[in-house]
Amino acid sequence: SKVISMETAALFTGLAAVFIYLISYQFPKRKAIIACNVVSRVLYVLQYLLLLAFEGAAMDLSAIPSSVFAARKHTPFVEKHKSLVITGVNGFIIGIGILVWQNWLSLVPVVGVLLETNALWLTQEKHIRFVSLLSLPFWLFYNLHCGAYGSALGNILAILSIILAMICYDIPIKRK
Repeated sequence: SKVISMETAALFTGLAAVFIYLISYQFPKRKAIIACNVVSRVLYVLQYLLLLAFEGAAMDLSAIPSSVFAARKHTPFVEKHKSLVITGVNGFIIGIGILVWQNWLSLVPVVGVLLETNALWLTQEKHIRFVSLLSLPFWLFYNLHCGAYGSALGNILAILSIILAMICYDIPIKRK
């Protein structure tokens, strides 16, 4: 039997992550967007590990706590300490970014993940989609740089998906 290469496994894992990420923005409610975001993020971590792209893996892994807290933003503890929680998870992400720092390219996934995770704290879905859209060029650049071509294709599709969702949900239609 043939053993698949790490690159092939990474490609399929990345494509699965992309699929889940893409469908997330088609959901009208933020809880579903966040749940899909967490699942796709775990798959992205696995993909980056298979490619030995440790910065991307570290950034996606460091983003999971932010996604979990954002999903629970209406619980009493998080509501009471919202500023502290947001500052703490952002500091955690930046700290992990410093630990895996290699060169200026290390900033690219840090900025991408900060935009993406902070979008999840927003209340209105249209704002979540807009700020998430801003994060995608950073991830596209990083994915092309580290050879995560399935994810790079996914970034392009995600841009189109978010724009489609913005047209469907966020732009008011004038009826005659």
